[in-house]
Amino acid sequence: MLYFIFIALTLFLGACKKDKTTETIPITVSGIDFKPFFFQSDGQIVGIDVDIAAAAVQNAGIDMELSMADTWQEAYNATLSGLNKALLTTAYTPDRKDLFKWAGPTSQGMYGIFENGNSGFNFPLPIEECKQLPSIAVVSDWMETTTLENLGFTNLVYYNSFNEALDAFMNDGIQFISSDFYHLASALTAGYYYGNVHVVTRYRTVYYYIAFSKDVSDAVVSNVQNGIETLIKNQSTASIVKKYLPLMPDDYMPGTIQLFTENAPPSNYGTGVALDRKVEGSSVDILNEIQARTGYVNKINLSLWNDAYAIAQYLPNSAVFATARTPEREDMFQWVGPIFSYRTYFYTLASSGLTIETLDQAKALESIATPNGWFTHDFLENNNFPNIVATALTSQDAFNQLINGEVQSILLPDADVNWLADMNEVSMSDLTQHIEALNFNGYIAFSLSTPESTVQQWQNNLDAMKTDGTFETIWNSWYEGIPMP
Repeated sequence: MLYFIFIALTLFLGACKKDKTTETIPITVSGIDFKPFFFQSDGQIVGIDVDIAAAAVQNAGIDMELSMADTWQEAYNATLSGLNKALLTTAYTPDRKDLFKWAGPTSQGMYGIFENGNSGFNFPLPIEECKQLPSIAVVSDWMETTTLENLGFTNLVYYNSFNEALDAFMNDGIQFISSDFYHLASALTAGYYYGNVHVVTRYRTVYYYIAFSKDVSDAVVSNVQNGIETLIKNQSTASIVKKYLPLMPDDYMPGTIQLFTENAPPSNYGTGVALDRKVEGSSVDILNEIQARTGYVNKINLSLWNDAYAIAQYLPNSAVFATARTPEREDMFQWVGPIFSYRTYFYTLASSGLTIETLDQAKALESIATPNGWFTHDFLENNNFPNIVATALTSQDAFNQLINGEVQSILLPDADVNWLADMNEVSMSDLTQHIEALNFNGYIAFSLSTPESTVQQWQNNLDAMKTDGTFETIWNSWYEGIPMP
């Protein structure tokens, strides 16, 4: 018996020793020179993502060794092949999703096109109009570049490194450059950037993660993920970011859940400028109360609809609101709600004398405006309307097109139109509401890769708000007398 106990203990201790050895093998963490996220200073590799990763990895009880790669492709390929590798400042994308194991986000990036000087263009330019700009400096194979390529840009001038592209941009070799906002701002002196460089357009928001090679254990990745979320909640990530970017606003930093909305009052809209800007609205109030009941309130990102809608279709722990829950969208998201009501009508100027009692009459109009990418846009396309004007990026833009006589009609929810009329001092008697075209409820649309437990917690909190009267109180503060969704 003692012999068998001895053998069992020997095997047990040996197995423990083996597991511990496996878990303590250092992970080689690489990156490229990409200030302020990953760069060398005084012989040390530092940066926002370096510091956050170091803290999260250390909390997970793992050793890491930093390595500076010469090119992005070199670092990317090395991580793909393993073993015990990780790559920092890696944008999480649908096509990369299954190539690595992910922990993050550690930071976020905003891709834009920038001008050195002032050419007289009216900025910000719609992304389609940027295809007509003179040559744009880009770095080969970078995501900033491949995104523009996928959008059909043919006016790109390629460079092997960011320093080469920046040199051409700074020395009048080329007037425009595509770059991550933070990277460009860090590469230039603050005075020069704010005095001479102008934002032409912002075309993509990305979130940077730690991309682990597939051989790294799920337990290690999970521990690092928990460490990152702890750093976000206790404001350590904010302190790290401001160490490198002292003027960075808090709402430009990732949360534990990335929440997106657009300018679509009164449900959600932005107010104020610079450091005084806020995101407000009835849906925002509801969302923040749901979050408060989870124990942590993430900031809300105000974005263009198409960018926000695209992100929430793939990014883990992300959501866009208030999103009309239509049959076409049903299987694209996980839904929490309802939080808003989209009773949607055709509107015309009363002075036009137009009558719209049927969809055929609406199709016979010269033009109908609605925001690009909205459910209203989908409706017009799916019903073969020949007169769609979807150049508006917001409901305010579409409303302006009607008021300015640029279109004959708009298709918008009644709550939006009533609010916009009030804010723009337009009497509702100057508008004619015609047939109801759509009637959907608005929801919080979570990505399919968000844990079901998170989605269920949010729905439970919303249901509790409706039971205890909190939802009704918030609703009536915005829409007294209007039925709740």
